[in-house]
Amino acid sequence: MEFNFTTYEPQKRTMAKKIETEVEVKTNGRIAFNKSAAALLENKPYCMLAYDKDNKAIGILPTDAKDLNAFAIRHTNRGAYVGAKKFLNDTGLLPGANVAQAPVKAGQYIAVKL
Repeated sequence: MEFNFTTYEPQKRTMAKKIETEVEVKTNGRIAFNKSAAALLENKPYCMLAYDKDNKAIGILPTDAKDLNAFAIRHTNRGAYVGAKKFLNDTGLLPGANVAQAPVKAGQYIAVKL
């Protein structure tokens, strides 16, 4: 009896780990920062949110103070996120599909174009 063996070679990882700075505004209202973008938040526990309706952009201002209008920043091992569905709905900026962009420093704000 003859066998025609093929040596097993496991598939190599095809998806490279994301290392570029990225902020994703999701349809569920979360503003998610990957690990490198979370560094822009400076480990602050809260942020103030602002918007520019004409340019379809949001601004995130990290802060230590728990103000009445402050949003909590949830820090995780993979980055951070802010639950901002009401803000995105009220401003008309909730996207129809997830939007991932590189954040830009605009003065004190971290700006994300939608």
